[in-house]
Amino acid sequence: MSGNYLARKLPKYGLAADLGLRNRLAYRGNFVGSLVTYGLFIFVFSRIWAAAYAGKSSIAGYDYAMSVWYFIVAEVSAFGFGHFYSSLSDDMKSGQVAYLLTRPYSFVGYHWAQAMGQGLLDAAVLLAGGILAGFLVAGAPPEPSVWRWGLVVLSLVIAGSLQFFIQMAIAMTAFWVEENTAFFWIYQKLCLIIGTFLPLEFLPETARQIALWTPLPSVTYAPARIAVAATAPEALGLVGAQLGWLAFSALACALVFRAGRSKITIQGG
Repeated sequence: MSGNYLARKLPKYGLAADLGLRNRLAYRGNFVGSLVTYGLFIFVFSRIWAAAYAGKSSIAGYDYAMSVWYFIVAEVSAFGFGHFYSSLSDDMKSGQVAYLLTRPYSFVGYHWAQAMGQGLLDAAVLLAGGILAGFLVAGAPPEPSVWRWGLVVLSLVIAGSLQFFIQMAIAMTAFWVEENTAFFWIYQKLCLIIGTFLPLEFLPETARQIALWTPLPSVTYAPARIAVAATAPEALGLVGAQLGWLAFSALACALVFRAGRSKITIQGG
């Protein structure tokens, strides 16, 4: 089947997602490394939580099984969608962005579709492995139900898109700053502290309130909280907050891109 035929049959962004998916499948050995690292993290943190819960039935409303399953789901977002920055930043720094701007599609939209094609596959593989690991180290997930895990999947998809737009905006700071990796490093570490390694409920009250005014809880905390503890109204509220931050981050990303594109035009490409 020719490329022209596919172009007529599929939207261009669908083709971008398909390209990202195929590129990821071309190196299937990478899944082994990701799963081994992810499984090792789960084992290590399950032992940490086992020690923390020695003699205790719960901490901040979470028991041992809830804490392990929370970490499993939070890490799916961190691992599955946390690697977009490198390729995006390379496009900016290499000048590839000037070439891509001549293509008949949205630069940001095309990269989003391609990134999600890869990220959703990564997240699905990790989630499957994480569920297996969770049963082995902590037993069944707390309060499993179709509606709960359906919302977990939806929340993870939204978190993946939110991750993309935040990382894209950070990558585009290369329009003004030659070395911008430090910005991504700060973002990545804040994500780990706020909502990945620890639920927000474990943080001091002041830190928790400050965190709630940022998009960081929507990146990893929201899907993990839905998986282990959230009531239906709370879960819907968390998804609603994610959608709000997604809209905000997409708009912010578009504005940063517009400003950066003007800079390219002024400098002659």
